[in-house]
Amino acid sequence: MSGKVILTEYKYDTSSHESFKKWVVRQRSGITGTVLEQNVTLERNGYGKVIPHVALDDFPQGLSEREAMLKLADWLHRISVSIEDHWSTP
Repeated sequence: MSGKVILTEYKYDTSSHESFKKWVVRQRSGITGTVLEQNVTLERNGYGKVIPHVALDDFPQGLSEREAMLKLADWLHRISVSIEDHWSTP
């Protein structure tokens, strides 16, 4: 598996000290040959509270509950691997 995390948007309000960052997280599976690409955002309010969001766009339709939960686990794992790889390297 190989992944990339690309910052695509950044906003900072100097008066309120609020910030917004948006990344595209890509992960390519060498086994299945598929590419997962999702948007991840972090908002920080003026008090320092961080609010993360993970967009799970294009989630497959027509899956059973079991298949959907296993697909969700796979996607979250793949996203986490890319994020960990990106931020673990100094």
